[in-house]
Amino acid sequence: MKQLMLTCTALCLSAAPALALDTELEELNRAVFDSVDKNEDGMLSLREIDLFRRDVMLSQDADDDGVVTREEHLAWDMGWSSLAEERGVAARYWRAREAVFEAWDQNGDGALSEGEQHLSQAKDFYAAGAPNNEPLDYETFKTGLQIMAEMNGAFAVEGEVTLINVFEVPEGMMEETVAMWTQSRDFLQTQPGYISTALHRSVGPDARYKLINIAKWDSIDAFDAATAAMRAEAGIAPVEGLSFTPGLYQVAATD
Repeated sequence: MKQLMLTCTALCLSAAPALALDTELEELNRAVFDSVDKNEDGMLSLREIDLFRRDVMLSQDADDDGVVTREEHLAWDMGWSSLAEERGVAARYWRAREAVFEAWDQNGDGALSEGEQHLSQAKDFYAAGAPNNEPLDYETFKTGLQIMAEMNGAFAVEGEVTLINVFEVPEGMMEETVAMWTQSRDFLQTQPGYISTALHRSVGPDARYKLINIAKWDSIDAFDAATAAMRAEAGIAPVEGLSFTPGLYQVAATD
């Protein structure tokens, strides 16, 4: 059975599609690209990427022990984290950074060696669309290279979000389900980022989803934090046989 008010982890960690980036994000992407593009030809070779990777590793390796720990990896930043904080997507940004670390940490020991970083960057380079060792252009760099795609993906959804949660209520369990929803609402409306919620009941007897909850939140991060707190602190008992499917959405079109 799904846990009440599941967060959209899959959405938050999925690989980013090609993005229409805003000016601030575009400037960050361009700054990284220009730092890597040593010969300033507007293309990135595998050698340029590896040279930049070595420079970054030296900067990350705070204790000079030749490996980069998870903490050292996450501590290194080129201005992305502050923008993520401003946009309310900090938790998604750090999850994206964690995802890159996990992918590169091939032996799972919690530290990145020189060899692991070199092999991972080469693998990412080829996966980005350069099977013949051809250089990457700017667009391919920011959407195809894993670390850039993950970080840009963290910014793909920002601002107010709407939770739509549909409930399949077992026969005779409507009262218990509404009581559980009420307990959840009472807790969640005390959390930062909560805007509003409304529980809708079907008017037809044959409706598959007898209840549909629609709630608004300031951001995905706010929703994630609130539902995590509810699971840890609220102690709300589940309703036997209840099934529900939640998801977070933003407006795609209006009349």
